[in-house]
Amino acid sequence: MESTRQTGKRTSVGIFVGFLAGLLWFFLSFAALFNGVVFLLLLFLPAYALSGALLAWVFRLPPIHAALSLVGSAFPWVVWLWPATISSSGWLTSLVWPVLVGTAFGLSLLGAQLVAARRRRKLPQTDPALA
Repeated sequence: MESTRQTGKRTSVGIFVGFLAGLLWFFLSFAALFNGVVFLLLLFLPAYALSGALLAWVFRLPPIHAALSLVGSAFPWVVWLWPATISSSGWLTSLVWPVLVGTAFGLSLLGAQLVAARRRRKLPQTDPALA
């Protein structure tokens, strides 16, 4: 059994790793959209789901913490990008940024929840000799 200090350190490291991974995926998605290579989003958006699953599996983060750590680095950029693109590309077209972050949040939450559900489903095996 791990102490709360070990668990807290693992959680802190997991959130930091999630923040860095989310920063990487967001800037790659930003570059893909900015350069007009939208089909690369078919690779980058599922990477959020995989990253959320890995954070929940390796660092045992709760699904909401894994999802928020992955998307947390994108919030300041979206707060800046969304209003900035309204004037140049229109209100409806500029919604791509909040939709991108919302989709990334949903996919990372889904990936982490799948791992958490799998972990909960595994019941501890009892020793037949002790029964």
